[in-house]
Amino acid sequence: MWTEEVGDAFNDLSEGNESAMKECLVLLKNRLIDLINKVRTDLSFLERGKIINIITIDVHGRDVVDKFINKKVTESESFDWLSQLKFYYEDKENDMHTR
Repeated sequence: MWTEEVGDAFNDLSEGNESAMKECLVLLKNRLIDLINKVRTDLSFLERGKIINIITIDVHGRDVVDKFINKKVTESESFDWLSQLKFYYEDKENDMHTR
């Protein structure tokens, strides 16, 4: 999910919204807080495992976006972004792709 959000942030940056990546970081942090609160509730073993996996992926995403902000990465063609492993959900195929 963070792939799409970061892509949107890069688009917003190109359209002049200088705070787009910072806004994306806030969004990612808020989602992490929600997931952490959820994992602290009464869940089945499988549900807890799924949420922990999502937290792990989202922590990585948060750290990457934080790095973009610190390095002032503003273009989606930058190596910093292109080198990231990304997950894409294709609705029409009902399939997940990793690139």
